[in-house]
Amino acid sequence: MENQFSSQDTPPVIAPKENVIQNLESKVKGLLDKIDNGDVFKTIVDSVFKISAYLFLIFGALSCVINIFGDDGYFSRFEWLEGGEKFTATLGFIIGLAICLLVVYIVFTMISKRADQLKSENYDGILTYMYKKTFPVLLVTFGEVFSVLLLTIGVLFVFANLLGSMVYFPLADIANTMSDVLDMGIAENSQIFLSGSWDYFSDSMKMAAGIIVLSPLVLVGTYIFRAIYNYCVGLTIKLIEFSISKTGILVLFIGLVLSYIVMEGVVAEIFQGLF
Repeated sequence: MENQFSSQDTPPVIAPKENVIQNLESKVKGLLDKIDNGDVFKTIVDSVFKISAYLFLIFGALSCVINIFGDDGYFSRFEWLEGGEKFTATLGFIIGLAICLLVVYIVFTMISKRADQLKSENYDGILTYMYKKTFPVLLVTFGEVFSVLLLTIGVLFVFANLLGSMVYFPLADIANTMSDVLDMGIAENSQIFLSGSWDYFSDSMKMAAGIIVLSPLVLVGTYIFRAIYNYCVGLTIKLIEFSISKTGILVLFIGLVLSYIVMEGVVAEIFQGLF
């Protein structure tokens, strides 16, 4: 009985300093392993793509909302419209809002998909991962997004011409920015709406059809440019490998000698001409 009453709980075991240091070293080693195998860099690149996707989703949706009302909003133009024009402009608003919200989600899905694709790529070093894998994906993503926006402009322009009125296009600023990168000026004069008119129906429909046709051409051109880029990268790598080989060093040495001889002769002729 005396042993039962005199028994006490076992005091907690305090980890020694060695265990704390070992845990810290283990975490540092784990971080260095992730850096060496590329997980850190792949996570950074993936985060940039994912953040871009969510920014496009958020600001695209906000643009669709904040451009409805206000002094520069879509409905601020209604004070210059008559009854029938207000009805067609309202239809244009509904069509434009629905299509633009759909486009925002499509672009968000596209960028997220490209981010997942890039993260699944093998890591062969930071330089190789950046110029051989990241940049081509970035290039294709830009072309895909811009192609979708061009198609959106063309389709909305068709509706604007059919209605003979304006159609809501709150993504004009994004289209303008991407168009400026390629110096195309596709939507440089557009505001938050695309205006159509029955008086110029034929010419306007031709313009809309041209923009729609331009959309897949931009997409195809992007993939062609990516193929050219990959070819140039491969050619550059082969030239570098050749230049550091024995044969390449010999060729470089012979070239330098010949250049020196030629330049020495040119310099001698110049001095003779002067003196």
